[in-house]
Amino acid sequence: MISPLQLVKRTPLSNCGQCGHPTCLAFAAAVLKIGQSLTSCPFINLAGLDSNDIKKASDNVQQEQKDIEFIAFLKSKIAACDFAKLAGKLGANYIEAPLPALALSYLGQDVVITKKDIIVNGKEPEDHRDTILLYNYVSSGGGRNLAGDWLGLESLPNSISKIKTLATYCEDRLARIFSQCRPEKFNAVTKQLNGFAAPENTASLSAIIPVLPILPQYVLFWESEQEDNFPAKAKVLFDKDVMDILDLESLVFSAERLADRLEILWQEK
Repeated sequence: MISPLQLVKRTPLSNCGQCGHPTCLAFAAAVLKIGQSLTSCPFINLAGLDSNDIKKASDNVQQEQKDIEFIAFLKSKIAACDFAKLAGKLGANYIEAPLPALALSYLGQDVVITKKDIIVNGKEPEDHRDTILLYNYVSSGGGRNLAGDWLGLESLPNSISKIKTLATYCEDRLARIFSQCRPEKFNAVTKQLNGFAAPENTASLSAIIPVLPILPQYVLFWESEQEDNFPAKAKVLFDKDVMDILDLESLVFSAERLADRLEILWQEK
């Protein structure tokens, strides 16, 4: 993946301005941030450059900029929130000093949320999507009494485009992780995430796991049946009112993070 500094080394570094920017570094940044054409610089060395790498790098830089802007919007959205009143509704603890903050569990990780930043297990999240998910959770206001009726993602509104994403990054991974179907290990791992027994069902393994204090997800796994040519399968269900708490994008990402945590803990056991 190419960076602006790597790209600028392919320019003459003369800051001639023929690309429309005052410096070669500004040109390189524009290529990645707004998709400006490489050929805007008449002197750039294109030898060995893969246009797909440039596009991927540009897409990533542009997405990161969008994420940063959206995080700033979410911070403005919760700026007037009274964390002391909000804590109980979100299943969080209120911290008064040095800054008003909410302390809660996110898939077994300790999270502290202020109106300025978020700390997960003592560090800033490496992925902006974690920050977006957590600020979205706060901005929802909490306090919902979820229905306890479980649905697949396909039953939630406007979810068609996300079904494959959920399968690829969560459900298919869980099917591989639990393929050995070891109930004792499964129970120990889900317990680490404060999971609890699911209602009686036909699955080989199942548990309800709170991704966030009022955001449970229902994980089910069925062993493969070689005689009937059925592969191992996993399914994640959501409360029917879950979109009162999270938007669809954050919801799918939260399930992806659930799979991440389960895989880490499974490998540690």
